[in-house]
Amino acid sequence: AGKAAVNVNLWLTPDEANLDPNSGGLVVFTAKPPADWDFARFNTDTEEVHELLLKPTNYANVTVPHRQNRAVLFDSALFHQTDEYSFKKGYENRRINLTFLYGEMQKQDAAGQSSEL
Repeated sequence: AGKAAVNVNLWLTPDEANLDPNSGGLVVFTAKPPADWDFARFNTDTEEVHELLLKPTNYANVTVPHRQNRAVLFDSALFHQTDEYSFKKGYENRRINLTFLYGEMQKQDAAGQSSEL
């Protein structure tokens, strides 16, 4: 999860470099951090994130495979990670992605009021 409101990932590596076309992209989980967690907590205590937030959802996610020039746009509050990947050897085959972050994540307090994280 990140501090931005919106995350955009764009992959530049040619499809021919990816040895497994069903992987190499991004895993976006359906879970978000609780409103009372700060940025450091949900980005450094990975064991707690897995046990308290991801495991109860059975790690529910959308996995988007790598494709050249594919952009994935999602809520930055969602936990996400790079998918497993296997690309051909060589400089020109390295997995390259661009990440664009927009806005500030908004947290809601118990009364439903929004504030920046």
